[in-house]
Amino acid sequence: MMDHEATINKFFTDNQFRLEEESLETYCCAVRQFLDYTGKPLMDINKTEIRDWLSHLKEKDYKPWTIWSKLTGLRTFFKYCVEESLTDINPAAQIPYPRVGEKLPYYLTKEQLNKLRMHLEGRLQERAIVEILYATGVRISELCAMKKEDIDWSERTIHIPSGKWKKSRIVLFTQQSAAHLQAYLESRTDDLPYVFLSLRNKDRAINPCTIGQWLFRNYSKSLGFKVTPHTIRHTFAAHLIQKGMPLNCIQVLLGHVEPQQTQYYARLYNHARKEKYDEFM
Repeated sequence: MMDHEATINKFFTDNQFRLEEESLETYCCAVRQFLDYTGKPLMDINKTEIRDWLSHLKEKDYKPWTIWSKLTGLRTFFKYCVEESLTDINPAAQIPYPRVGEKLPYYLTKEQLNKLRMHLEGRLQERAIVEILYATGVRISELCAMKKEDIDWSERTIHIPSGKWKKSRIVLFTQQSAAHLQAYLESRTDDLPYVFLSLRNKDRAINPCTIGQWLFRNYSKSLGFKVTPHTIRHTFAAHLIQKGMPLNCIQVLLGHVEPQQTQYYARLYNHARKEKYDEFM
């Protein structure tokens, strides 16, 4: 029988074409942490050990969203173990997810978004990045993976070939964002296939860390309010809600597949609708 680490490595390898690498690494980290905590063979693990571990995480002041993610990792891993006949049951399957509270997704007001745009005047690539993030609602990893061939200029759509959970989808973009993207692309002299290039190494696609940990962190410091790539994604959803787009349509554009994500944005939907109502009362 394989040891724990060999089983985790096989789980990672066998799921590489179904799940994003980032998600897989998060799941494997959770599984290693749990197995180290229990010190038991896979076949001997039951619901009690998992409940004890989740209680331990709560006592250590882990955030509910973090615990939720770790439980998802255990569920996915043990489901795989059952399929591979490594265990008889999935001990995590019936354990309920923790309550994550009523915290709303943070998003920018239209005034804050305009301040960000003004801050980026003259910076063709950075302005194009922000405009495409806002117009499409894509994840930062999806934006960095975009290629020129994915863009249909006549229809103003972008094909996202492999989003989260390896699901492909089509997103739309506005005339305003198209103008900024064209201005940036026309300023380039290379023939590389990537839509956005690294700021330092112009022979490769830009890295998510560069955008999130360098560009957007500087924006936050300069503007005096928090702004991240995921903030722009939330802003995309919130502003569409305020304009009256149905929640189910927004979820398709965002590429959501998990019920927890649905509940998260349902709270945003109700909040944004109330804000719009209050404007007229």
